[in-house]
Amino acid sequence: MNNTIHIAGSMPRIGTTTLALQMVRFCTKYGYKACYVEMSRQDYLWGVSKIYEGAVLNRSKGCTDYAGLSLYAGERLDALLNSQDDPYDFLICDYGNITDAGFRPEQFAGGDCGILVCGNKPNEIFKAEDALRDPMMEDAAVVFNFTDPADYDAIREMMGNRGGETSFMPYIPDPFYNGEDYKVREFFQELMDNVVMIIRGDSADES
Repeated sequence: MNNTIHIAGSMPRIGTTTLALQMVRFCTKYGYKACYVEMSRQDYLWGVSKIYEGAVLNRSKGCTDYAGLSLYAGERLDALLNSQDDPYDFLICDYGNITDAGFRPEQFAGGDCGILVCGNKPNEIFKAEDALRDPMMEDAAVVFNFTDPADYDAIREMMGNRGGETSFMPYIPDPFYNGEDYKVREFFQELMDNVVMIIRGDSADES
């Protein structure tokens, strides 16, 4: 059964694509079948196919394969959702940022779990607050990126009753990183625990 995870940023260049690709990497490493689906207008897949020598068009699956990951264009989402032939456990959909004119809020809200990516720099925190007030983000997990660990406690306090669904992404400069970093593994384990609770309808603060 497909579980759809929809990821969006509170503003541009906040790390949604890196988060999405690394979630696919984490799920794949731990025995789940997962893929990346580009739902934004940034043409990331086109760039991957042109820049990375190892990127291969997999015609039988209708995706681009690179670095052990399967990357699909958004046009393939319906086919993936309706496929009965060895379906993915997780479809991890990158919606870019919610301020983009092409962002589709109704489609984003239709996922099994939403993830909002935010920052806490002066030019980021107000965008984060605006996004958190949006009803479509009411049940979303929240990830802060590019955040000083010294600020974690203050941010969780600011998040109030959503502190339990708030995670902090470690620095990952390469979206296709495939190393064994404890902080990266711990972060994605915590995030996926939150995601699974949201999909099941539980609350992180009740666990």
